[in-house]
Amino acid sequence: AFLVARQAYGSALLPPLFALADTLETQETRQLFASAGAVYDSGPLYLQASYSRAKTERDNLDPAFGPTFTSTGTSDRVALRGEWRPIGPLLVHFGGENEWSDYRTLFDPGRSTRIFGAYSQIGIDYGGFSARVGGRVDDHARFGTAVSFGGDLSYELVDDLRLRASVGEGFKAPTLFQLFSDFGNEALRPEKSTSFDLGLALGERAMAGDNLHSATRYAAFTLFRREAEDQIEFASCFGSTAPLCATRPFGFYENLGRVRAQGFELELGARLGERLVTRAAYSYTESENRTPGSARLGNTLARRPHHAITLSADWQVQLEGLTVGADLRMVSDSFDDAGNTVPLGGYEVVTLR
Repeated sequence: AFLVARQAYGSALLPPLFALADTLETQETRQLFASAGAVYDSGPLYLQASYSRAKTERDNLDPAFGPTFTSTGTSDRVALRGEWRPIGPLLVHFGGENEWSDYRTLFDPGRSTRIFGAYSQIGIDYGGFSARVGGRVDDHARFGTAVSFGGDLSYELVDDLRLRASVGEGFKAPTLFQLFSDFGNEALRPEKSTSFDLGLALGERAMAGDNLHSATRYAAFTLFRREAEDQIEFASCFGSTAPLCATRPFGFYENLGRVRAQGFELELGARLGERLVTRAAYSYTESENRTPGSARLGNTLARRPHHAITLSADWQVQLEGLTVGADLRMVSDSFDDAGNTVPLGGYEVVTLR
């Protein structure tokens, strides 16, 4: 896939009034993505190997000055995933991947890094009971090695009603942009998190793409909580006296000590006739800065709305294999800053596909 886009680059605070006004600056983006893979399937053993490459180039152009900013980022990824059924209901998932990435700008000669990850998961499906437990190792060229674990189980309480629960740990290293760009912070540490969820699901959901394929109705309710350390957030320098603002006047990335996000999700789906599928999903999320001693202790995290709802419908037309659909996503107000002083209005997005 190859895409070239040229668009207006927005507005600026122009002198002498320093009011928002259109400029002649534009941005040109070129994106390239390619992948190739192979599959081996012998029945008990299934293997999938793949290679992918992604490249993004951006040029900010001003007719009066020429290029004002350029950037190029590439990513190469090799991955192997497998599934093995040794005996009866026992199921083993395993895999690994290695990613090489680099990033450079008009003002930076370039940076590169590598991350390797491998995982293994063993599971069992027996009657109405299903359980899985696994672990993952990540090795980052800059941040070293991290090990994380996770597990989930579900049980069919009565016909068509299933109880589900899971727990999982996470590790996320800062990106090259977060570390070295004009907004970068080389002191960033990786994020670490632990997530829990508990829920009920009514109706068997057989998915084809995002569609309810064979089920006539589906409903699910899930409670969730996520505890994180060193979560990476963007900090504005507008009115700030943070030391990094001396070299990062437009803002920078920082670690938050401890944060929590918790809430619930409600999903509903139904097939109305042979060709029409409808879905609704609502989530309520409370996010909070829980860093001891922080001036922002108890604040809501920036750009984390409490309410979000998505309504969707898909219609399979007479032409074989063709489906048309639409989504309406509505998101509530939030704050645009960690201090909770700048309100950010809610929004709606309509997607046709």
